[in-house]
Amino acid sequence: MPIATQALKVRRVKQYHSGFILNPTCVAPKTTLQKARSIQDELGCSSLPVTENGRMGGRLVGLVTKRDLEGQHGNLLVASVMNRDVVFAQEPVTLKDACVHMQQAKVSKLPVLNKDMELVALLCRGDMKIAQQHPMASRDANRQLMVAAAVSAHEPDGWDRVKAMVEAGVDVLSLDVGDGVDQYVVAFLKQMKDMFAGIDVIVGPVNCLSQATLLCEHGADAVRVGDAKGAEATTIFELSRALRSTFGIPVIADVEVKDSGQILKALLLGASAVCLDAMLERCEEACGLHIFREGARVRVEAQKGNGPVVSGVPTTLVDRGSALTFLPFLCNQLRRSLQDLDVDSLSDASKALEQGKLRLEAQTQSFHPAWQAPKMHPIIVGSLHSIR
Repeated sequence: MPIATQALKVRRVKQYHSGFILNPTCVAPKTTLQKARSIQDELGCSSLPVTENGRMGGRLVGLVTKRDLEGQHGNLLVASVMNRDVVFAQEPVTLKDACVHMQQAKVSKLPVLNKDMELVALLCRGDMKIAQQHPMASRDANRQLMVAAAVSAHEPDGWDRVKAMVEAGVDVLSLDVGDGVDQYVVAFLKQMKDMFAGIDVIVGPVNCLSQATLLCEHGADAVRVGDAKGAEATTIFELSRALRSTFGIPVIADVEVKDSGQILKALLLGASAVCLDAMLERCEEACGLHIFREGARVRVEAQKGNGPVVSGVPTTLVDRGSALTFLPFLCNQLRRSLQDLDVDSLSDASKALEQGKLRLEAQTQSFHPAWQAPKMHPIIVGSLHSIR
């Protein structure tokens, strides 16, 4: 993915359904309406602050909305249609006070200005309503959605990508070391942590304790274990135990899990989190062009030659729908699995494993589905050779 495209995606996430937007896109009074329309369409926003210099931090002179642009010629300037009578809040102001001020003034956008009337933030009423509907969303200290971006040490413009992601406001960087861990990767990681100490770095995939230890010693904040072929259950167990006890660093299991049972096994083996990319790729929110064929959602990918080719999800698999409904369903399945093990939470399950009340056993050919484990010693049945 081009660096500019990836940076734009990061900025859109940071501005999506957030609290205070600290870096809103601005336009100048001399900006044409055609340019303002293209910015609104690109960012998916309905209003743009107008500052004297067209940049964040400039003196606010107005606000232009999509309604102001309707029916207007594209060659006109923003200054001719913008709203100059703008309701604003003066810093310092809390998010709660700003929301009250916005409700009392009956406006949908509230710029926050400093004593010199310079724009320092923007608050959107629609974003606040949606944020209240999803209180468990991962947000930073400014109530903006948290976003991670993938980077690589082996690409020629790898460092340019890192700097662009940081400037766009990324919260976490995921350093891909799939091509191997060498001294160049270690130096690249160390430079990232030295220059951007406030940003967490996830490193992976790795399946070797020595490589994981080397990366943790040079600043890795989390390690992703696994690859396209999955990961040995023993590998997840040993790396999770070693990195947690030595560095206090979590392990993320990247093993292409396909159901809640595999998620539970990975978590009980010691992983702090599990990648769900394989499970979410058939949700409505997944990237790419999709069509419905014979009642199933399939992905259409570009093909060199005669035309597109249908690939990805087989026609026998039905679309999972929205992730907003699928993820709560997945959590409920995990809760039921814990109930079947006679434990209330994952922490209780970990304690039961340490005390020997719960154990992991390898499934053999002699295993019979009707066999039940004693109530005092519930067993998770699954392969110890591969989490898949």
